[in-house]
Amino acid sequence: MILLQVYVSQDCWSCHETVHIIADVAVQFPGVKMEMLDAAVTPLPEDVFAVPTYLLNGRVISLGNPTRIELCDKLLREQQKSHA
Repeated sequence: MILLQVYVSQDCWSCHETVHIIADVAVQFPGVKMEMLDAAVTPLPEDVFAVPTYLLNGRVISLGNPTRIELCDKLLREQQKSHA
């Protein structure tokens, strides 16, 4: 299973765009479990020190919002690795 976790905060102005990015990308990757986690109430992994932060299978892949193309590319590569 591929897991994308995104740490966000309600008072983060760029996190509002994060919600739209995840919604758009989720349609293209139905096999990827995607979680939006509120940094104010969720214990943060050691690598997470800012929001938004994107973790793919526990590994930070983006501090701040990636473009939709960048995120799709990373998810596609992860899918290919998991099927190899």
